[in-house]
Amino acid sequence: MSKILISGCGITFSGERATWSKVLRIAGYDITDVSGPAISNQLITNQLLEKIYQKDFDHVICQLTSLGKLDVELNDNNLILKNKDSLRNFTHKGYWPSSHSTEHKVKKDYYNFLYSPKLEQQDLIYKLLLLQEKCRQAGTKLHIIQGYQIEWHNKLTDSLNFDKSFNIYDMYKNSKFYDEHDYTNYNTVPNQKFQVHLAKHIAKKYIGEYKSTLDKFNE
Repeated sequence: MSKILISGCGITFSGERATWSKVLRIAGYDITDVSGPAISNQLITNQLLEKIYQKDFDHVICQLTSLGKLDVELNDNNLILKNKDSLRNFTHKGYWPSSHSTEHKVKKDYYNFLYSPKLEQQDLIYKLLLLQEKCRQAGTKLHIIQGYQIEWHNKLTDSLNFDKSFNIYDMYKNSKFYDEHDYTNYNTVPNQKFQVHLAKHIAKKYIGEYKSTLDKFNE
């Protein structure tokens, strides 16, 4: 059985919601899931790199999220930001996945004066190139999938082997499943029926192993 390492944001995170990763695990796939709710590409790629330097996998699935998110390592000085946020008031592995929240002056000032989109994109590309090379050396199949559309402005992306025109959320919005989307708290995580559909799609297209147990899940 193939060993599969995955990471991503809430689209993938098998926490409270029944995501495609949870469907695959229940269906009998050997999944190591290091994704997290609302986390940024920084944590998504960092956690994948940490794992592949520790253990061998047959497949690595990197579900990228949107740019501009910020994960904050919590301490006594900044904990108040998390506690007073009306939506992003949770932690994940000692971090505050603050996403794009600008409810606090500190976060507004960050985006107004300190955030560097060009540097963020460069850092992401360099990590993906490292991930791609590490997987090539290990004979591991790497699958990079955009969760949301990213506008790439760096020629180095030409060296990254993935479909930059595809993203999961557009696939969801253009499907029949979007009619039943749950908009609670500005939610953008696809619903359960689409997650089942996505699990089957990923099993066929990326993993290349379709287990009959997936047919027990209704779309």
